[in-house]
Amino acid sequence: MPDLLVVTGPLAVGKDTTADALARLLRARGRTVVVVDVDDVAAMVAGGAADSGLWAAAHEAHGALVASWMRSAVDVVIAVGPVFSAEERDALTRPLPPGVTPTWVVLDAPVEVTFGRAAADATRGRSRVAAFHHEAHRRFRGLLPSIPADVLIDTSVRRPDDIAVTVLALLDRR
Repeated sequence: MPDLLVVTGPLAVGKDTTADALARLLRARGRTVVVVDVDDVAAMVAGGAADSGLWAAAHEAHGALVASWMRSAVDVVIAVGPVFSAEERDALTRPLPPGVTPTWVVLDAPVEVTFGRAAADATRGRSRVAAFHHEAHRRFRGLLPSIPADVLIDTSVRRPDDIAVTVLALLDRR
């Protein structure tokens, strides 16, 4: 059975960058890696899942896709995205094969840092809107105590490659 890493956190915290660093290190170890981002699944909806009222459906589809990869011959599946609430976690974990225990990597940073990153990135959409960004961050902060973090890392003080090394050490201990 592949290892499952869940990389979650608020907007612009570095989830994708960290997942990419993890994938590079794992591939360097000769492991096959699949990265499945809920935002990519949500982008499949014309007009966007959130704007179409299909955000929950995107989480369900993401969970099904992750579960399919977990039943394949890959070594590691990295599920990326804002998986905070009990419903979002259930959408991800319910379809998993029996016996899978995800490793939860929760990334965090102060909203001033994440908003600065988002505002500086012209490719970002709504996360560059201050009110939207701050509200999404408040939602994450409110749900953070319920997220089953195996590791919680502040990306304002740690670089993605360093975070990836820490996560791989955690994975090696399991």
